[in-house]
Amino acid sequence: MKNYETTTRVITILNYMGALRNFIDPRKHRFKFICSWIWNTLLIVVLSVSSIHAQIEDGKYHIVYNIESVTYVFQYITYVLGYISIVIIGLYQSKNVSALIKQIDKVDEHLKKLGIEIDYRSLHRHITIIGSFWLLNAVVESAVFIKILIQNLLLPWTALIVFIYCYITNAQSIVLYEYNTTIYWLGSRIKMINELLETFLLEKDKVKAEDSNTETIFEPSHNVRNRFELNNWLSERSLNVPEVSTTSGVSNVKQKIVQEKVHMLRQIRFVHLQVCKVSRMVNDIFNAQILIYTITTLLYFTICVYNLYMTLHRGSNAVKDQLDIILIYMLDSVVGTLKIVLMSYDCEYTIGQANKTIGNIHAYPVHEGNAELTDEILHFSWQISYTQLEKTKSVDYILNYGFVRYCFNFVISYLVIMVQWSQNLIKNGPILITNETTTLYENTSIVV
Repeated sequence: MKNYETTTRVITILNYMGALRNFIDPRKHRFKFICSWIWNTLLIVVLSVSSIHAQIEDGKYHIVYNIESVTYVFQYITYVLGYISIVIIGLYQSKNVSALIKQIDKVDEHLKKLGIEIDYRSLHRHITIIGSFWLLNAVVESAVFIKILIQNLLLPWTALIVFIYCYITNAQSIVLYEYNTTIYWLGSRIKMINELLETFLLEKDKVKAEDSNTETIFEPSHNVRNRFELNNWLSERSLNVPEVSTTSGVSNVKQKIVQEKVHMLRQIRFVHLQVCKVSRMVNDIFNAQILIYTITTLLYFTICVYNLYMTLHRGSNAVKDQLDIILIYMLDSVVGTLKIVLMSYDCEYTIGQANKTIGNIHAYPVHEGNAELTDEILHFSWQISYTQLEKTKSVDYILNYGFVRYCFNFVISYLVIMVQWSQNLIKNGPILITNETTTLYENTSIVV
């Protein structure tokens, strides 16, 4: 893997298939660009028309219009509209995503100039593990759905609704997959910056100096010698200084080392600024898409649990008749929710690395250091403060463990309200709904 773009090639292909991105340049590949937009438009139109038509046709067979059925229809419409919104936003942000990938590769080039060995195997391994987990879920859902079709357990339009649910859940997860990959990259690069700071700033170097007629040695830490190519920034003379006979000679060597530290710190500060630029671009690109995905997925999970409760309330026969449907809905919604939790883990790790950078800067004893080095440290601190201020302006929410706990509290509260409402309706007695051929009751079960 030579760069970020080639490492994430599988995500690019999935984006094309799901009509979530369009990276084709119309000036260079006009025919491919036209074909791609035809596919994108066709997919959106077919999905929209099929969703509406399937719901109308399915409603003809299930004509009970009560609180439960209205809730299911509302959730279905919200889910479809959420996915269409994600697709439209994704196509609009395609150009910005291309710029993001170029910026990421540019940051990696700067890190290579600092002597850091960029290994994309870790990123590729992360992509493979996450992708395998999501692929396994899609395969299991497909197997259950094929079983339902073979056994002819559902009406055609109801089966189409189930298929649309499963397709949307897996297709919009591609955006989450892409976002998770960029967050993982951010965490790993900030970790590299922290290792540089710990090595060249926090006195993990070893400098031994005594008075006249002694040997002065500057030794980088063992970890740095193994990982970094120091000859880009540290001269051979500073790595192994011969015997020095005067105090002024020792001072010159120390000054040389300090100057090298200042020079290195400026380069680190520049790379840190470029990483912060990537972070802002990620927020601007994925902010709305991830928020829509989170809201629709949590709503989907809530309604599925509510449907499970109502099915259990109707008795064991209802559960037996709808076991496969319950399985595919619960698997779809639970895994979709777990993806949010998994993403928050990588976000927490990246936030922790960013906080560690702040700690490394604050840990430097500015009152004991060189004036030029102290000035560079202060500039680094101001830069971090400015980037934090910019982050608060561009981010509407922070996807960490606190956000996940808040979401689950919302799901539980909303679910309790729905269950209590349904119990009150059932307790008050059934409401008779009649037409020329059918007599139905309020608490009659429906199939979603």
